[in-house]
Amino acid sequence: MKLVVGLGNPGSDYHATKHNIAWMFVDSLPLVKAAHWKAKFKGEFCEINIKGNKTIILKPQTYMNLSGESVQPLAAFYKISPQEILVI
Repeated sequence: MKLVVGLGNPGSDYHATKHNIAWMFVDSLPLVKAAHWKAKFKGEFCEINIKGNKTIILKPQTYMNLSGESVQPLAAFYKISPQEILVI
C-alpha cells in the first residue's frame, strides 16, 4: 500500500493560493475526482487503485507544519512504512 500526501493549509485565507497547490493538484487527478472521500485522522482521504497498487490519497486538514498529526496516525493505522509515503 502507498500513501500520497498533498499538503495545504485550511481556511479561506489560503483557498486557491500557492499554499494549497498540492491540494489543487490532487483534486485534478481523474482517479481522485471519482473517489469516495472520508474525513478521519485530521484529514480527508480516499483510496484508489493505481496499476494494481492500493493507494491512499491524503489531504491533511492541519496547517502544513502540523501535517504529521494527520499523516502519522493514518500511516500507522494502515501500516504504511515511511518508504511508501510520497509528500507533495
